Amino acid sequence: MRYYLDCEFDSHNGPLLSMALVDEVGQGIYLCVPDEPLTLSPWVAENVWPLVHARIPIGRTVAFLPIWGELLRRFLAADYEPVVIADSVVDIARFCQTISTGPTGEWESVDGSIRFEVHDVDAYPTDVPGAVQHNAWWDAMALRHKLAA
Repeated sequence: MRYYLDCEFDSHNGPLLSMALVDEVGQGIYLCVPDEPLTLSPWVAENVWPLVHARIPIGRTVAFLPIWGELLRRFLAADYEPVVIADSVVDIARFCQTISTGPTGEWESVDGSIRFEVHDVDAYPTDVPGAVQHNAWWDAMALRHKLAA
């Protein structure tokens, strides 16, 4: 199965704010931090943070980062060879760090193998109904739509 990934974070090395992983048929997982970080860059505070909790899918998970890896591993457990697709190597790096982190912050093994693809595309503008740019769920859905077209 192919999964489309997007992450939102504060600046290049700043804290992760949200992550979405959407499969070929549009089912997925959306993870976001419950509270606004103490500091955000001005651009992220204005353009990203207001969208982290807005217009997101039913069944979203608002969780602290240490359990995101467990949630991702559980989501992908039935797929022994998933292909994760993103439009940025940074998103792949954030995904790898997250899925390999256990609840205590230590390394956690991932069963099976994961293949990665990075496509240098711009998913916007998009005609995905309801899409909101700079929201990880909608950006992953727009990427899926762009690459499936």
